[in-house]
Amino acid sequence: MQIPDSQIAITLFNLRDYCQTAVDFDKTLGKLKDIGFKAIQISCIGPIEPIEIKRILDKNEMFCCATHEGLAGLRNNFDEIVAKMKLWECDFTALGYPGDDCWSLEGMIALAKELDEIGAKFKSEGLKLGFHNHHYEFVKYTDKIFLEELYNRAPNLYGELDTYHTVGGGGDPVQWIHKLEGRMPVCHFKDFAIIDREPISCEIGEGNLNWPPIIQACKDTNVRWYVIEQDDPLPHRDIWDSTELSYKNLTAMGVV
Repeated sequence: MQIPDSQIAITLFNLRDYCQTAVDFDKTLGKLKDIGFKAIQISCIGPIEPIEIKRILDKNEMFCCATHEGLAGLRNNFDEIVAKMKLWECDFTALGYPGDDCWSLEGMIALAKELDEIGAKFKSEGLKLGFHNHHYEFVKYTDKIFLEELYNRAPNLYGELDTYHTVGGGGDPVQWIHKLEGRMPVCHFKDFAIIDREPISCEIGEGNLNWPPIIQACKDTNVRWYVIEQDDPLPHRDIWDSTELSYKNLTAMGVV
């Protein structure tokens, strides 16, 4: 389908409980369309056949701007991943978690080498492999920040910066968006709040992140997709209400 003009998307990780069957997936996309969304990132949905996903995407006029994959899938199911991405007309996927074996300088170096090699394979297919960070990739080994070294050592790897986790790791989202200029088509927009003295992700504009400079940095560096993410429902608000609130707040900030 035609790529929509909108830059706003949402990851289905937020709504994973409502995407475990084809029927529920269809209903979820319909509700998102009613809110105003035109694009999604497929993540953590149920075992639905790729061709059925394509049918439901087309039925709801919803564009798949990105997907998420696990490391085992990237290692062992490369051809299947490429086939479904091309079926869905999606050119970007990201690794959501790097695994449990990379948390040392040596492990990070090995991971960077592997992801660079996989990223090169995706490039040969006209696709992009990205990396979704959490706060723990800001660990330092000697004087080297894991995340920075990962990108330095893997030029075929693209970014999918998570604003919430970047702040949680002590990083500055604006600085990191500029660091990844030219290699980040997707940024995860996730706000940062404190509830009961604990950090928690919340709706865009309802937390403590300073969104105008984040949005401006994305514009300045040509980030294509601003993907709304919220890990879990808040104690006082249904996840669907949160989804609509994030969309309304982001559009009120001038994002279309």
